[in-house]
Amino acid sequence: MRASRSRAMAATALALGALLTTAHPAIAAEGPSPASRCTPALHVLDRLSGTGAGSWGSESVNDFGTGGLSVGQSAGLPAYWTGGTVHRVPLPSGYDSGSVAAVNHRGLMVGSIQGPVGVAAFSYRAGASAVRILPGGTYAADVNDLGTVAGGNDSSDTAYLWTGAAITRTLTVKPGHTRVRVRGINSRGTVIGYSWYWDGVSDVSGSVGLVWPGGTKGPGRDLKPIEINTDTDWYPSAIDNHGRVVGERTYHHQDLAAETYWDAPYTKDGVQIPGLPAHEGKGWLNDISPSSGVAVGTAMFPHGIPPITLIDQAQIWPGSGPIRALPGLAPDGPAGAEAVNDDARAGGWAYDGDPYDGAGAPHPVIWTCALSRTAVGKQR
Repeated sequence: MRASRSRAMAATALALGALLTTAHPAIAAEGPSPASRCTPALHVLDRLSGTGAGSWGSESVNDFGTGGLSVGQSAGLPAYWTGGTVHRVPLPSGYDSGSVAAVNHRGLMVGSIQGPVGVAAFSYRAGASAVRILPGGTYAADVNDLGTVAGGNDSSDTAYLWTGAAITRTLTVKPGHTRVRVRGINSRGTVIGYSWYWDGVSDVSGSVGLVWPGGTKGPGRDLKPIEINTDTDWYPSAIDNHGRVVGERTYHHQDLAAETYWDAPYTKDGVQIPGLPAHEGKGWLNDISPSSGVAVGTAMFPHGIPPITLIDQAQIWPGSGPIRALPGLAPDGPAGAEAVNDDARAGGWAYDGDPYDGAGAPHPVIWTCALSRTAVGKQR
């Protein structure tokens, strides 16, 4: 989870059923999964209107709550959905963009917004008249089921935990670490992120993964391996309640990202997972479910590789074995998966055409019964 992957608001419990009666007509549904009793389908959610509508990165489902609650952004604004119905998060005067990054099982949403004095971290509950600005923060990345919010301030290079409106801990790092960025927190209070690291000896620096184990107060521990060179960087993205961390390793000279995971107690090197063959194995993992070990992400657009150049494609990993492709809305429409829950419901974004030709528009989407409807090697 980018948080303890979440679940909120009893009032929304029946709403997803109302949404999930309209699958995109271009996607053929497969038989329902006996285990989960869900219907495999790709669903398009409502969008907000606004100046940011239809632009790259303006639409996405970033996390799941209970029942039919999901959160993310629409028209470049922080938003949430009950079933397929979109709701705008009310912003303070002057704030005009942002995103909800995560939500916990009590419906506490967190994220960041852009305003007249820069970027601010916020929390919000559906029905409240306004967001709560979190002191000292420019972003809130995640929230667990205890209500602990993880984030930080990019300007001051600090990372925090908040409870309510109070900073309850400053996350420290060892000497040589700068540009700290928090990505997730699980139900045990373990926090993950990354930083830029220089060992004080070599003439290069690079990004390394960090973990702050729950219940401890020391500086963040490095995720292995630590490779300080001009080519390799590590970026953990999310952590589940068992302590598994997912993310990516990047190789700049090859324009390559490799899906990677780390397991507690983090004494061994991260394990790379073979990606989709048609994308030359290039991609990353963005989220992991709270308890089932299922992860989702995006297969990279392999620039200029003959005979064709494929689009970004959403993907799902069951926790072992091969990564599988998730279908998009159109053969030439890119897609990416940003969130997954224990019911194998995946969320993210998809274009209904080719944005590079000016023909496609982005949509927030949900894949239901996502493991059942995918096939190894299927690229559309």
